[in-house]
Amino acid sequence: MVGIFVLSGLGAGASTTIQEEISNETNSSERATHTVLGEYGTATWCGYCRYAHGALKELYAEGQLDFNYITYVGDKNNVGYSYLISHYNLYGYPTLWWDGGRRVDVGAGSVPAAKSTYTSSINYLGSQSVKDVDINLTVTWLGGTNMQVDCSVTNNEGSTYDGTIQVAICEKVSSRGWIDTGGVTYTMTFLDWAFKESISISSSGTWSDSMTWDGSSHGYPTVTQYNTIVIAAAYNDEWHQGYSYPPSTNPFDAYYVDECVAVDAGGSPNEPPETPTITGPTNGGVDTSLTFTFNSVDPDGDDVEYYIKWGDGHIENWDGPYSSGMDVSLAHTYTMEDTFTIEAKARDTFGDESGWATFTVTIPRSKTINSLFLRFIESHPNMFPILRQLLGL
Repeated sequence: MVGIFVLSGLGAGASTTIQEEISNETNSSERATHTVLGEYGTATWCGYCRYAHGALKELYAEGQLDFNYITYVGDKNNVGYSYLISHYNLYGYPTLWWDGGRRVDVGAGSVPAAKSTYTSSINYLGSQSVKDVDINLTVTWLGGTNMQVDCSVTNNEGSTYDGTIQVAICEKVSSRGWIDTGGVTYTMTFLDWAFKESISISSSGTWSDSMTWDGSSHGYPTVTQYNTIVIAAAYNDEWHQGYSYPPSTNPFDAYYVDECVAVDAGGSPNEPPETPTITGPTNGGVDTSLTFTFNSVDPDGDDVEYYIKWGDGHIENWDGPYSSGMDVSLAHTYTMEDTFTIEAKARDTFGDESGWATFTVTIPRSKTINSLFLRFIESHPNMFPILRQLLGL
């Protein structure tokens, strides 16, 4: 990893760097000309990369922007790292190369700042004119860790389309223990190429190819059908000057993306976690720590986080992540007498949320004052007739 380092100087906020003049930004509600591709360079040791990762996850889960992203975890995957070095002349982490380097965002200081920067980039790129090509991608699971990938590119232009087709095999959630410094498992993690080759397609013509890929033979025995996603992108051959640290540092040859598609090998969308169960004491004392247990099962086996409202104004803001089906015990102390309703929901790594669960706990009025009063009467029996007269008993 010589020469690669975290861009700590950019930690205060996401820094947008642009490879061409921008005439205008487009609103996200406008129809995009194509699906934008983000290629994310990161490492498990990179401190600020967790903000970039969090922003990508949230934007993808919200589903308001037309984009896909591929995460190249450079310190864990040699094929991905070599690609970042040879193709993009990697300068540092985190970096997002959008649409082959048509726009580059470097650094991230917070999730909200990175989301704002990435939203701007995706909206801008989604408004740009592109070559008219269509990608048809099919993934057939053959059993075990084997899959068949069929890809075709159709040229709708009036002249020959020259470029490159890249088809990446990724995991929706890393099964390899690739985790960012915030403790969150990396998503859309690149494993290997299905295709990465030059194409030349005549007008109205189609290029196609098919291959089988076995995860075990490539060093990935933990891949599963429902955690695999395949992402294809067509890059045209028109050269542009790109910089991985603009305006003029780490130059690379940029070839822009015209279309991008993603196919879930499981053939079904991500499922949200089940509504969590809450167990614990139904009664407690003031200023006494009480422990409650939360458990949610995610149908896809994704890690889950918990959003908990304790009923007294205090909130656990997405505590986690924890493994699906794991008992999570959290303590809380109530400082007043009342009946409180605990509310909790779970969220998986793709941002899909469960329904709300509720649990009621009662903190009764303290008996301390009554006990002191009784002890006082016992110690001063002559006071009882006087109190009876005063109280009208």
